[in-house]
Amino acid sequence: MHLNRRIIKIKMNRLIIFLFILLSTSVFSQNKSVISGNISNKETGEPLPFASISLKNYPIGTISNENGAFDFYIPKSKLNDIIVISFIGFNSYEIPISSVKEKLEITLQPSNNLLDEIVLSEITPLDYIKRALDNLATNYPQEPYQSIAYYREKFIENGAIINKDEGVFKTYYSNPSDTIKNNHQLLLYKPLEDPQQFQFMREWIEKKAAKEKKKANDKGETYDEDKYDGTIDMDFGGPESVIDLDINQDKGNYLNPKYFKKYEYTFGEETTLNTERLVTINFKAKRKIDYQKDWGKILIHKETYAIILIEQSGKFSIPFLVRPILFAVGLKIGNPTFSKVIQYQKYNNIWYPKLFRWDADIKLTKRRSFEANENSNINIGQVFSINSLDAFTTPIPLEKRFDTSEDMDNQVYNDLNLNWNEINIVKD
Repeated sequence: MHLNRRIIKIKMNRLIIFLFILLSTSVFSQNKSVISGNISNKETGEPLPFASISLKNYPIGTISNENGAFDFYIPKSKLNDIIVISFIGFNSYEIPISSVKEKLEITLQPSNNLLDEIVLSEITPLDYIKRALDNLATNYPQEPYQSIAYYREKFIENGAIINKDEGVFKTYYSNPSDTIKNNHQLLLYKPLEDPQQFQFMREWIEKKAAKEKKKANDKGETYDEDKYDGTIDMDFGGPESVIDLDINQDKGNYLNPKYFKKYEYTFGEETTLNTERLVTINFKAKRKIDYQKDWGKILIHKETYAIILIEQSGKFSIPFLVRPILFAVGLKIGNPTFSKVIQYQKYNNIWYPKLFRWDADIKLTKRRSFEANENSNINIGQVFSINSLDAFTTPIPLEKRFDTSEDMDNQVYNDLNLNWNEINIVKD
């Protein structure tokens, strides 16, 4: 009898523990405001970089990183919504937030419901582009709106992160026909805690500094520590390089009627985004335009002619007059390559910016006469990802407007009292 009571007691204890764990899990999921996951191709298992993760009923979202991983912060007032995960050329995936109990492992199925691999059309690829330009006022916002967006710039040398800047911007996008330009306010700023030194030509710089210091000491002069401080200023534009890549602000040569004859336009594969049919227009410059030769693709909505995505790649050429100067000091710069992405999201039948991305690769070589040359492979990557949209907005006050000529750390005005744990960043 005592043995049976002991067995019952043990079972009751286990039941209580089980119910406690179950209850804790349920409460945790209801209060959970950050959902993490990975997104991959169901057929190949490969990660899907920069996939869109958003709410179904509100313009709030984020993107996955280069490895398909994401953390999605969701305001607690929106926990009854549905998460939508989408990627161009794949079937979208939806899941109620209340159903999420653990980290998500999402596999998206490539959409195989296309009628033709190549678009067959009575109009030419250039006609599609012209119609897209004619329909800008119909497809894109014509009234001012505000966004909260995450910005990141990485500077990588030979695979090592030398520096990284992160920021959160409140951005006022003006009416395209308004004389007021877009203006921005920096709400949060986070530099890399321990930035590394740029290594290219460091030995040469340090020797030069020591020589100059000795020369000054021998003459009894004061040595200028800032003249050869052992650093190289690598300024690649900062936030202004990506913050205004909206199609109403920067159309690119491939969308400029002035340069239409200097490009080749061809049809690519037809694809989809959330069941909507998209026409792919490939473009390629016939020759260099302002030291740049580029190519890429434009995805255009088949019915409304809205431009949904632009992917551009290209090469810059070093101006001929600059080459002798570089050669004289023993420097060689390989023609830099770059890539740019502009992506839009649909809300209330209007297409708003979703993602601006810019990357560049540069190879530097320092020639040496009696020893191996010094090489440095540099990558600069910038991301501007829209977290949320708001139609109720006013221009940023002049005293709080972000000035691209000033340092970021001196321009933080966090009047929204945001914290970093409320921001949908792009994971490293």
